[in-house]
Amino acid sequence: MRFGSVEFFKALIKTVLAVLFFVPLAAAIVLGVFFFRNNSELKKTRAENERLATISDVLIEQRAGTAEDFFEIFSKSNIPYEQLVALMNKDKALDAESLYNIMSGAGISDADIISAAASKHTVSGESFYAIMSANGISDKDLLLAVLKRNGGNSDGIYKLLKECGLSDSDIAALIKGSGSVSSSSSQSSENSGNTESTQSAGSTQSSPESNPNPAENSEYAQIHPDMTVNVPAEYVREQGTVYLTFDDGPSQNTDTILYMLRQNNIKATFFVVPTRTEACYAELRAIAAEGHAIGVHSASHEYEKIYASVEAFLDDFYDAWDIIRDATGISTQIFRFPGGSKNDFDEKTRDAIIAEMTRRGFRYYDWNVDSGDVDGATWTEMYNSIPRDIKNQYRSVVLMHDTSYNAVLVLEDVIKVLVNEGYKFDRINDDTMPVQFIGPFS
Repeated sequence: MRFGSVEFFKALIKTVLAVLFFVPLAAAIVLGVFFFRNNSELKKTRAENERLATISDVLIEQRAGTAEDFFEIFSKSNIPYEQLVALMNKDKALDAESLYNIMSGAGISDADIISAAASKHTVSGESFYAIMSANGISDKDLLLAVLKRNGGNSDGIYKLLKECGLSDSDIAALIKGSGSVSSSSSQSSENSGNTESTQSAGSTQSSPESNPNPAENSEYAQIHPDMTVNVPAEYVREQGTVYLTFDDGPSQNTDTILYMLRQNNIKATFFVVPTRTEACYAELRAIAAEGHAIGVHSASHEYEKIYASVEAFLDDFYDAWDIIRDATGISTQIFRFPGGSKNDFDEKTRDAIIAEMTRRGFRYYDWNVDSGDVDGATWTEMYNSIPRDIKNQYRSVVLMHDTSYNAVLVLEDVIKVLVNEGYKFDRINDDTMPVQFIGPFS
């Protein structure tokens, strides 16, 4: 094609027209995609806001909301927890007011809202005390919870205060400062006890010990003096009952064990080796919420350290006991010696430890059926041995380990066999007669 020819100009005209048409078209497409994406994001944001508003409206109208529902909304509002707490104390008007009005309008109490906020550890004891008073919780009720540790209606409040980092002495001082608790109330609270009793068919036996012996009778009385519990007047020995117990948890298997127990409507007992971590606290709360019993196993599980002396045992025990109390509000009365009450490490200190723990009111539980899981027993071995060994017992305390994968594998199958054979299951209650290798119940 020669320059200046007719064909040349035809080609030039076509090129110019193509440029004039396609360039604006391409630009229009690019801009269209850009605005479409922005519009989509805007619609998503608007839809989310509308969804939250709808949820709020429904919860208000139906009064069917929970603190968790509202805190899902609250978490997206970017309002600090401290502001919501301050608003409930009526100190000043804050941006959280509209949200608080929504929550209150749906029938959620200040205590429930504070409970959710407390999980973030952002609330002071003084704030709680003001809120408790505003909700009609008396100083006496709170003091009862402090003294009893569990079983009372005020225990949830005591737990909240503990979650804020207040010690028992701090809580007591806070109450005392109000001047509204009499000494007679305190005395009756101390004597009220915290025995948790589940009576059912079976034999009973009077306690070999009454309440803990006077402190002056023990050279160890000044070591963790608050670590005492009350002893039941009678113990129940239930024939044909199986007590499944799990040592060494919480672990990665705990949730699976809880699921299997829940599916079969069975209560069990967990002798734990707890730590001060959020993950452990969550598992301890889950165990307690499912209605299972929690007992101390140890804090370290280091035999040589634990059994070196009575003082060493008490220190280790207190760490575990206090973690359980801090996480769940339960001052457990039961425990299991690491290695059992008679082992290769405690011969020199065993008798003194048993005497001191018995004086303090605690009961320890060994076992009469050993699954063998910690020794590497297979699924087949446990499936055959556990039901066989249970048949030889009046009632059975079965040793299993939270940390054993094989125990998890066989658990549900063993439960089905025992249910079909007519056995009943229970957790170890405060009045369950102990099974012991050595000691008052041996």
